[in-house]
Amino acid sequence: MRTFIAAALLALTFSQAYGKDTYPDRPIRLVIAYAAGGPTDEVGRIYASKLSEYLGTPVIVDNRAGASGIIGTEIVAKAPADGYTLLLGVISTHALHPALGRKLSYDAVRDFAPVALAVKVPMVIVVNPKVLPATNVKTLIKELKEHPGKYRFGSSGYGGISHMCFELFKYRAGITDFTHVPYRGTGPAFTDLLGGHISALCEGVGGAAGHIRAGTVRGIATATLQRAHALPELPTVSESGLPGFEAYTWNMFFAPRGTPPAIVQRLNTEINRVAKDPAIRKKLDRLGVEVVDDSTPASLQDFVPSEIKKWSAVVKAAGLKAND
Repeated sequence: MRTFIAAALLALTFSQAYGKDTYPDRPIRLVIAYAAGGPTDEVGRIYASKLSEYLGTPVIVDNRAGASGIIGTEIVAKAPADGYTLLLGVISTHALHPALGRKLSYDAVRDFAPVALAVKVPMVIVVNPKVLPATNVKTLIKELKEHPGKYRFGSSGYGGISHMCFELFKYRAGITDFTHVPYRGTGPAFTDLLGGHISALCEGVGGAAGHIRAGTVRGIATATLQRAHALPELPTVSESGLPGFEAYTWNMFFAPRGTPPAIVQRLNTEINRVAKDPAIRKKLDRLGVEVVDDSTPASLQDFVPSEIKKWSAVVKAAGLKAND
């Protein structure tokens, strides 16, 4: 009897410590480090709605915008590692900021446990054909090399993926004089592209597809290895002369480092289950994202370090510095 009681107490202690049998028993906070209504917020809310159902507890979205995502990310890095505070991280918070050497109060690798990769967001290069008469990657490179300094590309912000996409393009294509004009968001950048004040943009397919199909801008190529589901008619940069060229943003679920593995695995299982739900996929498809439904915590251990390494090389080649 004493042996049975001791074993039962040990099992109860393990269960309480690791949350295997009781998790979750209260609402979960999903921190999104950007304002409500933006693309990351949209993805987060779509996942949270179904994840609440699968986990049997509310998953509450908490928008903590500021400092290009740093404020919200810092909150999760310092949160208790109990599975009740999660982050929907992005490429900027976990790869581009570190690559640029920005001053961060968190370590993008050491302070987080990767849970599940939710979506990848393909980027697409577009031009104003009235300003820059390129029709594909080869003619774009040719035009930029033959007229150095004539054209300008915009971005939704310095150091963001729309900026880094073209820095990678310049590096791979050997272009030396293509001026960057940063904006505060995609909207103003597209307005100036349509007005002819800048020549080109590299933006997410979700926001660019409508302009391309309306004929107000010309799609040159997507910056993915495979053709984007939202724009299958467009070739990739990789197949158009720059093999292996890839630039996309992403959303990944993170927990604070030290979160029990059993909890991380439970979250991963349910997040992948959400991603496989036909109704959820339909909603995400409308955003132009590529849904990921098979990532594992183990497979993601090297994801962020490899992203930091890749973009650090681009930052070095372009001579970029943090603008803190």
